Amino acid sequence: MNNALLAIERGAGPEHVSALFRAVHNMKGMSAAMGYQSIRDLSHALETLLEKMRRDETGPSPAVIDALFDAVDVLESAVVIVSRDKNASPDLTPAVEMLETLAGAGDSDIPASLMPTMEWPTAAAAPPAPVRAQRRTPVRNTPVRNAALRNTPTRKTPVIPMFSAIGSDAHRSVRVDAERLDTLMNLVGELVIARGRLAELVRESASQPLVEIVTHASRLIGNLQDEITKSRMVPVGQAFERFERLVRDTAHELGKQVVLELRGTDIEVDKSVLDEIGDPVMHLLRNALDHGVESPSARRDAGKPKIGKLILSAERERSAVVINVSDDGCGIDAVKVLERARAASLVPPSQENLTDGELLDLIARPGFSTSARVSRISGRGVGLDVVATKVRSLGGSMEVTTAPGKGTTMTIRLPVTLAIIHALLTRVAGETYALPITHVVETMVLTPEMSRLEDGQEVVSIRGETMPVVRLRARLGHPARTNGGGHMVVLDFSERRSALVVDEFVGQQEIVVKPFDPARGMPQLFSGATILSTGAPALILDARGVA
Repeated sequence: MNNALLAIERGAGPEHVSALFRAVHNMKGMSAAMGYQSIRDLSHALETLLEKMRRDETGPSPAVIDALFDAVDVLESAVVIVSRDKNASPDLTPAVEMLETLAGAGDSDIPASLMPTMEWPTAAAAPPAPVRAQRRTPVRNTPVRNAALRNTPTRKTPVIPMFSAIGSDAHRSVRVDAERLDTLMNLVGELVIARGRLAELVRESASQPLVEIVTHASRLIGNLQDEITKSRMVPVGQAFERFERLVRDTAHELGKQVVLELRGTDIEVDKSVLDEIGDPVMHLLRNALDHGVESPSARRDAGKPKIGKLILSAERERSAVVINVSDDGCGIDAVKVLERARAASLVPPSQENLTDGELLDLIARPGFSTSARVSRISGRGVGLDVVATKVRSLGGSMEVTTAPGKGTTMTIRLPVTLAIIHALLTRVAGETYALPITHVVETMVLTPEMSRLEDGQEVVSIRGETMPVVRLRARLGHPARTNGGGHMVVLDFSERRSALVVDEFVGQQEIVVKPFDPARGMPQLFSGATILSTGAPALILDARGVA
C-alpha cells in the first residue's frame, strides 16, 4: 500500500491506484472472514475513496494523498494490535468518518487544515506548485489516533504478511522462524571451532583411518556451513524499500522536496547484517535531509533543481557489502566544523584544514554538532555517533566524501555475514591476532633494505608501486624490533594500498566472530573477537582502522 501511494503521489499511472485498491480489497476480505469488523469497515471506507479516485481523471489532491497515508498507518496499527490480541477490537470510527467525508466531498470542500505545505511534481511538464505559506497540520495529529492506537508505533518495521500466495511452487519452500536460523548458525560456528581443534590434534596422529574420517567430517561441516549461510542471505531491498516512506514524511516535515533513488536492491547479505543496518541507514538519511539537502528556495538561488536527490545504494566489494547514502545538497562546511572543533579543544589551534577522515572523526563524536538549533530531526550530535558505534560493532568501517555546494556521500562497509569469516592469523609481541582476508592481497618477508623514509613516512615499493608502511607493533604500543624486519601483508582498499608489518604469520583459519564491545574512546583497531582452534581467544583486527 505504501509503495503504491508513493508512486501515485509522484504522478504515476492509474495502474498503481488499481494495485492499491486490490491490496485494500484483500485486507477487507480477510478481516471480514476473521471477524475483525473495525478493520473491515476501515478497509471498506478506503475502497470507497479509492473508487472515487479511479473515476476521477484529474488525479487525487495532496490532501487526499495525505489522508490515505494516514489511513494506511492506522490500518497497519490496527493489524498489529489484533495480531497481538485476537480478541482486541480497536475503535477506528474517527478514521472511517474522515475517509467517508473525503469520499463525499469535492476538492473545494476539503478543510484547509488537511492541505499539505507543498505539492509533488507529476509526470506532466508543468512546474511544481509553489510552497504554501500555511503550516500543514497532518491528519495523523487528529483524533484518528485514538487511545487504542496511541502507543502503537506506526512505521517502525514492515509488517511479516499474514497469508502467503499459494502457487505451483509452494511446495518448494517452507517458512522457518529466524531464531531457528540463528541457532543453526551458532551451532555451525561451534562445529567450525571443533573442526579446527580436531585438525590440530589429527596432525599429531599416525592413524591414517583417523585422518581420513576427520578430513571427510571437515568437508561435510564446510558444506553444511555454506548451505546455512546461503539460507540466511536476503536482498537489501527488503530493508531499503521502507525508507521511501521515511524520506517522504521527513521531507514534508522539513518543507523540502526530495526524491529517493534506490540502487543495488538485489545485493544479498546475511539476515543478521540486514537486521542491524536499519538504524544506521535511517540516521544517515535523516541527517542528509536535515543538514545536506537545501530548501527549495535555497536550491533555486544556488542554480539547482528545486527537488533534491537522495541516493541509497548497495554494492558488493569482495566479501563486504558497501552501502552509500549520497545527496546533492550543500556539502559539509569543513570550516565551520574546524571552528567548532577548535572551540572544543578537539584539534590544535594551529590546524588549518581537515582531511575527510578527520572530518568524519569530529562529526561522529558524541555531542558534536554544527547545528545552531535542536530540532526533532537532529541537532544534538547523536545521529552519526550512533552510526559509527553500530558500524564498528559489526566489524565494518565508515567514510565520508564531501564537496561544498555539490553534496555528501556517507559510505558504510560491512561484512556480508557476521558469523564465520576467513582470516589470516598473525602474531605480534607474543599475542595472536586475526586479520580478515577481505582486503589481503599478498604476504611476504620484509627486510630492512626494502623500506625507506619519504617525508617522514616509512614506505615500501613493490613491483613499482609505493605504499605506506604501518607497523602493528607501533599501533599496539609495543617497542620496535631491534632488526627492523618482520612479515608484511599488503592490504588493498578501493582508494589505496598499504603494507601492514607483523612479527610473524601463524596461518589461515575460518573463525567464528564473537561480539566485541570496545570501550569508548578506544582506537578503532579491533572489530571483534574469536576462539582459535587451540582454544585460546584472539582479537580480530579492523583492517581499515589499523592501516
